[in-house]
Amino acid sequence: MSLEKAKEDFRYLINRGYKKDVALNFVANHYKLSKEDRIRIIRTTHTDEEIKITKSKLKRLSDIKGKTLYIDGFNVLIGLEALIKGNKVVLCDDNIYRDFEKVYGKYKINEYSVKAISLLLKILKEYDIKPIIYLDAQVSKSGMLAKNIREKMKDYNIVGEVHCVKNCDYNLKNKEIVATSDSVIIKSKNVKYIVDLVAEAIEYLKNQKRGENENWNNE
Repeated sequence: MSLEKAKEDFRYLINRGYKKDVALNFVANHYKLSKEDRIRIIRTTHTDEEIKITKSKLKRLSDIKGKTLYIDGFNVLIGLEALIKGNKVVLCDDNIYRDFEKVYGKYKINEYSVKAISLLLKILKEYDIKPIIYLDAQVSKSGMLAKNIREKMKDYNIVGEVHCVKNCDYNLKNKEIVATSDSVIIKSKNVKYIVDLVAEAIEYLKNQKRGENENWNNE
């Protein structure tokens, strides 16, 4: 399949120091890839060094029980919304799940926003995690979204914070434990651990479904 061959060629080039946008344009033009395939390649394919770094930092929520977790707000919520909608989230070669929603910067609060926030907080509460969520202030309605999250935190009796900031990446690149799928943040030397909250949500929903099936069988 041309997409798999394109990914191999892209990985070959970036492993040898080519800038990702240059390598992507070269490979995509050669294989005549669609815009969607270009996005898929650049989000799922990483250098060997990036894969090594990410896997070394990746932790489960159970590993950081009771600790503070800094959350890349829009990054995580968009991924959770994609999962809830049934849209595809893909396990990438660095063991991080990513979506292909293409809504960042155009994000709008919708019916799935509430579901994603509730799912996020249920998972965090299970492990007694204190969330500190950063939202990009330049994204429309980020203030309203922050207010909604704070209200939900009160409903779930969760002690946490939500901040709208001008540079979300800069803030998160200097935190110890971060939930994000953004490679720029993941690669920061100041970030010690990374949590994939989409992966946690997938596991949480599986366990929920398993419990429902067990209850049904026991009736």
